[in-house]
Amino acid sequence: MDPHDILDTVAQAAQVREGSEGVRGILRVIHEAGTLTTRQIATAVRLPLPVVAAVRGELTSRGILERRPNGVTLSDKGREAAALLFGGGTPSIPPADVAPEPGDLPQPLLDRLAAIVAKRPDADVALDQAKATPETLARRIAYLDRNDAIAGRRVLCLGDDDFLSVAIVEWTRWQEAQGRSARPVRLTAVDIDPRIVEGVRAAASSGDPPVQFDAAAYDAREPLPEVLRGAFDVVLTDPPYTPPGAELFLSRAVDAVGASFGARCFLSFGHLDPAAMRHVQSALAEMGWVVVEWLPGFNQYEGGSILANISALAHLVLAPDAAPAIEGRYDGPLYTGDLRPVVRTYRCRQCGAAWKVGQGARWQTVAALKRARCPRCGGDRFIRVAGQRGGPSGARPLDGEA
Repeated sequence: MDPHDILDTVAQAAQVREGSEGVRGILRVIHEAGTLTTRQIATAVRLPLPVVAAVRGELTSRGILERRPNGVTLSDKGREAAALLFGGGTPSIPPADVAPEPGDLPQPLLDRLAAIVAKRPDADVALDQAKATPETLARRIAYLDRNDAIAGRRVLCLGDDDFLSVAIVEWTRWQEAQGRSARPVRLTAVDIDPRIVEGVRAAASSGDPPVQFDAAAYDAREPLPEVLRGAFDVVLTDPPYTPPGAELFLSRAVDAVGASFGARCFLSFGHLDPAAMRHVQSALAEMGWVVVEWLPGFNQYEGGSILANISALAHLVLAPDAAPAIEGRYDGPLYTGDLRPVVRTYRCRQCGAAWKVGQGARWQTVAALKRARCPRCGGDRFIRVAGQRGGPSGARPLDGEA
């Protein structure tokens, strides 16, 4: 029998409200630990003891588990099923209840991720892009692996300016070099920015990709293409840090998993004010996304100073009877600039010429102005003009760049 059919059959027989994902979680902790008591399993998967006992009984009667004096373990048949579901071996990064520190992460993996980061195009602030650090990519992958969101999964990166999809490809290569298969069944990245799509494709295709990988251009304002609807188990997304951005991207995530009960979404999102977060949390609940874990300050970025270069990671699971909050095309405000357009004036320190920077201006960021240099004199040092919206009054160097 296909292992996925076993999960469904056991979930129905044991009347597990968490569905096949609940059974999968039980199998995975036994697969990783070797032998566990029923109480240990219940603690690990956060399910009631009677539910775990019922699942254990069903799996044992089907020859998936074997009893031992100190608990239960996988049978030969169970190990075959687990290898198909989770890959071989055990995680090489130890699990943790909080994000590990960079020093706890394997240096060879960090080196590979640093090489990936170097290939990313400059952030487009009009699209609210801010590039995650290599350590953040490694933390995300470690967390995803710990929460059974990579091996044997169909994974969609909904927006991928961080190159997380490429990092997962490298993670899979690195894991297999350590003797563990951790490959997803399918890995797809979509993004509105053609530079990101082209860069992801080029970076992931260097060498022989160990997973079924593809990338495509997609604007989340449009309905999700039919070929992507219901095609995934896991969605990874780092949307614009606005309430409409969260609502739109999480609606598309519901479509991507086919409103499947128990599907996962891992949302990276900025720390907004209480009123804005109330809107986001209300939209989550309305759609059927349940917060399993919320980790403040999990992500660190090279840009995005407006949010202190950090954001939270939310682990979401889909409840029954879920539905997207937004269907069809979306024409409302989406990015930070749509809601709070900011245009500032910067004066060249060399010749005194003043230039507009921001949405709709010739340069979207002062960094872009510095790269282009002052059109009048060629200088590359600027100060913000007094009284500009978005900063304190008084001309001053911007973040040490002027």
